[in-house]
Amino acid sequence: MIGVFDSGIGGLSVLSALRAAYPEADLLYYADTARLPYGGRSPALIRRFAREAGERFAAFGVDYLAVACGTVSALALDAIADAANCPVSGVVLPVVRAIVRDGRRRVLILSTEATANSRVFEKELAARAPGVDLLSLGCPLFVPLVENGVFAPNDPALLSLLGRALSPGMTFFPDAVLLGCTHFRLLSPAIASLFSGVPLYDCGEAAAGAVPERFGRGNGTLRIFVSDGPDAFRRAALRAGGLPDGVEIGTV
Repeated sequence: MIGVFDSGIGGLSVLSALRAAYPEADLLYYADTARLPYGGRSPALIRRFAREAGERFAAFGVDYLAVACGTVSALALDAIADAANCPVSGVVLPVVRAIVRDGRRRVLILSTEATANSRVFEKELAARAPGVDLLSLGCPLFVPLVENGVFAPNDPALLSLLGRALSPGMTFFPDAVLLGCTHFRLLSPAIASLFSGVPLYDCGEAAAGAVPERFGRGNGTLRIFVSDGPDAFRRAALRAGGLPDGVEIGTV
C-alpha cells in the first residue's frame, strides 16, 4: 500500500498522478488538517508533526510513503521516514532533477516560509548545477488562499495579490519557476499569467514519478483520512477538483 501525506488538499495532485500511473495500487491519503498550514511553524514543531504523521502511516501498514508536503520534505523527511518505518520520498529532489535535466539557469523558487528558510531547494540546485542563479520567495498566504478556494486565474483580487507578492520574482526574469509546495499547483494558471512563456515546475507532479513501480500492485483501493474537519476537507477538495467520486473521508 502506498501512503500519501500532506497538510491539506495540496497532495491530492500527487494522489491523482499515482492513481493514473498505478491503477491497481492500494492508496491511502492522510492530511493533517488540524494543524494546517505547516509553513509558518518552527522547524522543531514541523519535525514533531512529521513524526506523528509517520506513526499514523506505520499503524496503517503502508509499504511506501510519498510525502507531498513541501515543508516536511524540506525539514523533516528523515523524521517521518523513521516513524513510518518504510521507504519514503519527498517533493524536493524529483523537481530539482527535472530543472537540472532541462538546463534551466535562472530559477525562481516559490515555497512556504519554513521551506524558504531551510534553503533546501537552493542547496540541492546549487549542488547539481553550479553557477545557477536562484531567487527564493516565501509565500505565506498561498496555502490559505488555496484551502479557501481562492485560485481562479481570472480573479482580479487574486492577480493583484500575486502581483505584489511575486514582484521581486518578476524583475528577476527567471527561465523557470519552481512551485515548491503542492498547494501552489492550483495557483499555477494565475502565476503563469505573470511570467509569460516561463515554464512552471510543479514539485508534486515530479514527486509522483519517484514512487517505484513495484509498489503499484494491489486491488486498487483508496482511503482518505484527515486529522480534523472532514466536511471542510471535502468542500476544499471538490473546489480543487481533486476528490475521486464516492470516496469516504475518515477522521483519525
